[in-house]
Amino acid sequence: MKTMLKTLIIIFFSISVNSQNLKILKDSVFVDSSFFLIEELKIVSKNERINNKIYVVTQSTYDVFERPFIGEPEIRLMMKKDTICNRILKNSLRELNSGFEHYNIYYDKNNIINISIAIQTYGSPWKATQYYCFDLDNGNRIEKELFINQKKLLKTIKNKLKDQNIKLSITPNDLLNFKIITYKNTSGIDFIIFDTENYRNSGYQEFIIHFEWKEIEKYIAPSYKNRLR
Repeated sequence: MKTMLKTLIIIFFSISVNSQNLKILKDSVFVDSSFFLIEELKIVSKNERINNKIYVVTQSTYDVFERPFIGEPEIRLMMKKDTICNRILKNSLRELNSGFEHYNIYYDKNNIINISIAIQTYGSPWKATQYYCFDLDNGNRIEKELFINQKKLLKTIKNKLKDQNIKLSITPNDLLNFKIITYKNTSGIDFIIFDTENYRNSGYQEFIIHFEWKEIEKYIAPSYKNRLR
């Protein structure tokens, strides 16, 4: 097992995923005859104050250690691996609900980043996903203020859900979870609506409501519109 892990450590340095301002650092551990991916998000910026401001949010999304730790991504990646390896030795991966985080980068242009952080619990169907959008100019999270005419937008989202025969209550907080869709330029936005009224063992079911750019553009706040084009 040690030989296989050493091989993967070498591979790790060549398979990190990059975008303009972000990297997804990757490593892996060997568990029950399979390799499990370990990931950590790194912001590629010399402004440590802004980086740390964002890390405080992203690195607090899930409890993956025995106690909270906010720090350099490389250190967190190593700590994640050490934590999993120690739990393997103690045969406590399931008992401690050990989770593996997975990152997606949706948008990284004009100092705006849009990502998701998902977690899958080992030995369990339970998983969850949290969506974030940040302004790299100041480190602030971009939330509902990305959108104007919010009542009308929420009504449109509800109507699109009805078109899929989905009946769910919609609240302003449903504007927090979105993916900016790009193909060369921004082509639309997906809102992710969670069915929080019907919990399942695998977590809350997600429904995607898609808006083409020509539909959503009128709801984008002027201060952000040019940065999303």
